[in-house]
Amino acid sequence: MHPARSPLRILGPGAALALALACSSPSRGPAADPVGSAEGPVLFVGGRIHLGDDAGRVVEALLVQDGRVVAAGSLEQLGEVPAGARVVDLDGGVAVPGLQDAHGHLEGLGAALESVDLVGTRSYAEVVERIAARAAELPSGSWIEGRGWDQNDWAETAFPVHGPLSARVPDHPVLVRRVDGHAALANAAALRRAGLDGVLDPPPDVPGGQILLDADGRASGVLVDAAMGLVARHVPPPDRAMRRRRILRAQDELLSVGLTCVHDMGAMPDTVDLLAELRDEGLLRLRLVEYLAGEAALDAMPPGRYPLAPDARDRLAVPGVKLYVDGALGSRGAALLEDYADDPGNRGLLLAEPEELLALVERCARLGLQPAVHAIGDRGNRIVLDAFDRVAAEHPGFRALRPRIEHAQVVDPADWARFRAGGYVPSVQPTHATSDMPWAPARLGEERIAGAYAWRRLDPGTDALALGSDFPVERPHPLEQRLLRQSKMKAHHFRRQRFHHRAHLIIERPPTR
Repeated sequence: MHPARSPLRILGPGAALALALACSSPSRGPAADPVGSAEGPVLFVGGRIHLGDDAGRVVEALLVQDGRVVAAGSLEQLGEVPAGARVVDLDGGVAVPGLQDAHGHLEGLGAALESVDLVGTRSYAEVVERIAARAAELPSGSWIEGRGWDQNDWAETAFPVHGPLSARVPDHPVLVRRVDGHAALANAAALRRAGLDGVLDPPPDVPGGQILLDADGRASGVLVDAAMGLVARHVPPPDRAMRRRRILRAQDELLSVGLTCVHDMGAMPDTVDLLAELRDEGLLRLRLVEYLAGEAALDAMPPGRYPLAPDARDRLAVPGVKLYVDGALGSRGAALLEDYADDPGNRGLLLAEPEELLALVERCARLGLQPAVHAIGDRGNRIVLDAFDRVAAEHPGFRALRPRIEHAQVVDPADWARFRAGGYVPSVQPTHATSDMPWAPARLGEERIAGAYAWRRLDPGTDALALGSDFPVERPHPLEQRLLRQSKMKAHHFRRQRFHHRAHLIIERPPTR
């Protein structure tokens, strides 16, 4: 088979896990590993096996024992194969190291796989019909959740109002989140549960959020950022069995597309406990780098427990904290320095005021936790950079924590050099660029779009640019995302931009353990 046409083979979890590049997180050295392994030897042959090392070596055979690579080279170099080894014939294909995703939401992916899938809907009517189909399967009064709608993909790009949904699904409270997770649509039954079903005059003040109103001063059903919590708090929380099921289902999905290491953003301490439980039972096959969920997790975590160094098999580590400064561009919640070009008077939302964010970053520095701050708008990114610079000046060890800015999506050109100067890691999602292409220029305008998705301008060096997908906001399949980006770049392009096309590989490496 011609190499250019060779199909890609995803190695089994053990081999792919052992081959994957090191997850990028600060480390204090491996802790004791409570998990044993009884995997027998596996020999991979019959194809081109890329080792993923700096030399770019390609070999014809690779031997795995107990989930780790023990030999690689030619069949002659490997010599006698251990008795009882299982032979996997790649049939002329290409095998690559396990891929990594620098920004995803593991439990969120599991929940999305079980909820109403609204990704790709081309109209509000289609959204309503998918929800109605699920309602027909459930007892009256039970909650319906979903995710994935994007009004920018519809012929009518205005935010929806709940009327058509409430009329079609009157007997089930509904809360379905926008694709970016920064806005949601609730029906009348859900709004009643939250006491938002009357005329809101004046509307409740929701710090870091917004309740959109219709022409009569009633809730339209769309809730932005923090306002989603007004309804979400009434949704029954998943029990432990459901959470385990969702995590394992998400794990299966990620492994099936070749991802073997994930930076999981926004975990509470009880989530880490649940993951440790799955690890100790031998059920955790992913390598997980967990980032705690902001101030709530900081307040709830046991003293001295975090950061948590990787265990001996590198299945679970907790190096840092996920923080937020603003919302998302698609829902006009990203904090901008100037008005949205398509919504004069609106500059987005701050989920944390500058001094509040500064205090949280300082708290991370004192605890030795790596801050990973969500910032999408140019104002949001500047606020984070300002906070990082102030903390770095007061805490000599702060830069060694490798502070991260998640998304870094719209950055004023005046701030580009500050990433390299401070050694701050841009953790970005190339697939957002092509997803946003049809409408981002309208949000930002012709001049400001030059500072959007310009991630090569932020790259502090080849060892410090982290790439991910932000699943379930986007699909996690790295090869699929690359093909989608290539096809979309032919149909839409930003003339001033040159996008970074390295799929989802994390090219950042940690300090030597």
